[in-house]
Amino acid sequence: MTALPQTECLTLTAKPGRLDIMFNRPERRNAINAVMSRELSETLDWLEQNPSTSLVTLFGADGNFCAGGDIKERRETTIAHEGEEDPIEARNMRAGETFLRFSKLRATTVALVEGAAFGGGMGYACLADITILVRGARLGMPETRLGIAPAQIAPWVVRRIGLSRALQLALTGQRIDAQQAYELGVGQYICDTDDAQHTLEQVCSEVLACGPGARAASKEIMMRMASSGSPEEMIRFAARQFAELNRTGEGREGQAAFVEKRAPDWSKS
Repeated sequence: MTALPQTECLTLTAKPGRLDIMFNRPERRNAINAVMSRELSETLDWLEQNPSTSLVTLFGADGNFCAGGDIKERRETTIAHEGEEDPIEARNMRAGETFLRFSKLRATTVALVEGAAFGGGMGYACLADITILVRGARLGMPETRLGIAPAQIAPWVVRRIGLSRALQLALTGQRIDAQQAYELGVGQYICDTDDAQHTLEQVCSEVLACGPGARAASKEIMMRMASSGSPEEMIRFAARQFAELNRTGEGREGQAAFVEKRAPDWSKS
């Protein structure tokens, strides 16, 4: 396994088969600035190069998840000179590319959302495969109240909660609480603050009890099904994935463990 990237605005903690990512700019409610954006990209590079890390958790420091983009920093980089790349467009493009790469990770991604989760924070809450909402969290897309659009997070919010509700949130700038977000489908779990870490570890334990290859294949099959592809194409793709898993050491170990009435040892695969 290669060394983790050196970071200033993220705190990275590697554990066997798992990487914990903490947004760590508490003085700005963990808003994403240029440094954090670069570090997120470098962390994705590391994850793509270290496929044995099959679980990624995402959370924020000091009671906030992520308040979105750093508006103060963004206002200072609005000038585009003739013949040069527009800095705002380039920054927004990089954010979109990072969201896309995060969505394509083979690893299972779990977000623990508490406190502020606006803009990009709302995006990551909707991007994670599994999202735990902590009561007291506030989520939303307030960009329109600033005269801008939730450009790069919009597709992921639509995918998560549907077009009608996503339009409602974007066109009103409404902020919702954890219970409302849970009912809309942003998260699959909701818990009290005192139970947040316990709930996260319980979910991670359940994820790690499943085969990492099987999780990655399940994720790819479902993502393809949700985005496009004919039913016939999906049948062929799913069958190939199923056959490959059955041929691998992981599939053999999982089925042997079931027959032998024991917990599977995924390290054997």
